[in-house]
Amino acid sequence: MIGQPDTSTTEATLADGPLVARAAAGDAGAFRTLVERHERRIVALLHRLCGCPELALDLAQETFLSAHRHLGSFRHESRFSTWLHTIAVNHARAAGRRRRPSGSLDAVGADGRRLLPEPAAQLPEVSAGLEREELARRIAAALERLDDRYREVVVLADMHDASYEEIAATLDIPVGTVRSRLHRGRTELRSLLAAP
Repeated sequence: MIGQPDTSTTEATLADGPLVARAAAGDAGAFRTLVERHERRIVALLHRLCGCPELALDLAQETFLSAHRHLGSFRHESRFSTWLHTIAVNHARAAGRRRRPSGSLDAVGADGRRLLPEPAAQLPEVSAGLEREELARRIAAALERLDDRYREVVVLADMHDASYEEIAATLDIPVGTVRSRLHRGRTELRSLLAAP
């Protein structure tokens, strides 16, 4: 299931309803299409929530297995993608309670330093790529330090472009709580990134 190319588009997301109905009736091809449409975003969401690419893939697999198992309980009151995000967030929360992932061991150690030395930049593109990589590492490390409540909202809003209403539905919290957590999370994230 996991590892197939992502074919998600806004139009495809709008067409999820008929596929969900067919998949709930036992059409394996319809469910496979749903997985292909949503897989990349679910894996990216889980990676940002848990900080470990390998765990994100495992949790994505669990997310889609849970979705398949409970497809008959999907009531079409929200978009299928919102329902799927809810399942993914719940799996990430459960994994966080079991253990706190430390991220990929081949890139960054527990103290935040690279385990392998960075190559010397010889071209401007290489230097810019290293700067982007360093910024991505700093953001990931700062996200790891955020309280789970704030991390979930920041990731959904700023990295997955979810609306306040979608976040509220995904996390089962009021829209006002989404706004306050997002404000608090962004503020804390800025201070964590500003720290040396």
